Amino acid sequence: DRIDFSNETVSANNLLLSQARSALAALSGGASYRISGSRNYGYFGGGFSTPPSIYHSTVDRLDFSNETFSSPGDDLSQGRNAIAAVSSSSYGYFGGGYSSPPNTYYGTVDRIDFSNETLSLPGNDLPQARAGLAAVSTSSYGYFGGGYSTPPATYHCTIDRLDFSNETISDIGDLS
Repeated sequence: DRIDFSNETVSANNLLLSQARSALAALSGGASYRISGSRNYGYFGGGFSTPPSIYHSTVDRLDFSNETFSSPGDDLSQGRNAIAAVSSSSYGYFGGGYSSPPNTYYGTVDRIDFSNETLSLPGNDLPQARAGLAAVSTSSYGYFGGGYSTPPATYHCTIDRLDFSNETISDIGDLS
């Protein structure tokens, strides 16, 4: 469905992801590209579908100007679901996640470069591998918070900060 931000109406459309899947993450292209008009995209990455159980690494691109989906060409480094995403003006970051078998929780952070739509591993991962986390961002930082992992069943209250200027990740405290 599409939400018109000018009047908050919802309308149905025929947009479809390349695969039906749940627990994926989404982000929008960088602000500098939206302002210049040269890029105006949203990206959906990862996810899960069943049967059979499949953990997806797929990244789909939504072109906001004509509301069509396509592939930017690259996918996430691992198939995983329950991930979170943040974006700066130049890059988008997908972090964390889960896949099975075996039960694997990820701290991996994949970066999409908005200028050429390549995905890469910037080299800094979340300090705790976890799934089901949430994320928010400012123009300077991305924050990944919460999540869970097993065994044993652990619910995380950690908040990790991704500094967009140097791509370092630091644990800035706990949710309390």
